[in-house]
Amino acid sequence: MADRKTKERKLVALMVTDLGIADITEPEMVQMEQEVQSLPEEELDRTLASRLEIPYPPNEEALDLALSRVEEPERPSAGESGGFTGAPDMSHDPRPEEREGR
Repeated sequence: MADRKTKERKLVALMVTDLGIADITEPEMVQMEQEVQSLPEEELDRTLASRLEIPYPPNEEALDLALSRVEEPERPSAGESGGFTGAPDMSHDPRPEEREGR
């Protein structure tokens, strides 16, 4: 099953998408992350299940599959003001198109 950090990141990504924020600022992102981090585990799972339209309590496979479909927004790079790294999200197993030789 996905670890808590992954669940938190994916919920923040869903929140950003829901709000339709194209150019979210770092302080806004930090505030959202803090709000999500403050949720108890049960509330985090319940919220994710609701947002991903899967039954609560979610089974591991359904939750992992649903989370894998949530795209995370790019984050400003730490060393640059307002810039993005443009690097692919490697917090997951590579997608077929990301694998070497393709």
